[in-house]
Amino acid sequence: MSRFGASLKAKLSGKAAVGAPEDQLRAPLETLIADLAAILLFKAGDVVAIGETTLSSLKTRPDYAVRASNALVGFIEVKAPGKGADPRRFKDEHDRDQWTKLKIPAEPHLHRRQCLLAVA
Repeated sequence: MSRFGASLKAKLSGKAAVGAPEDQLRAPLETLIADLAAILLFKAGDVVAIGETTLSSLKTRPDYAVRASNALVGFIEVKAPGKGADPRRFKDEHDRDQWTKLKIPAEPHLHRRQCLLAVA
């Protein structure tokens, strides 16, 4: 976690070049997922975050679908620093609508889990 935080700090505190805040979380998050998978004793490459996976039936696209050992295990929606992770406090209609769509299982056989990542 400290490596994740340090990576975020480096990306979000620059003055010479500034990128879209949410986009700055992507590479550190992918590294964090790989690190957590290793701690949980998954083989390298067994846990994969697939970016911008379209869910046509829900008309939404979470930031990541997560696959573990070739099985879809959930989705991750990343929110920009300052937005917070409490969906009851979302002010943006898109964020509220997306949360509503993703919190309800789209497929009856899939007990989907969603992680909402927000960096304060």
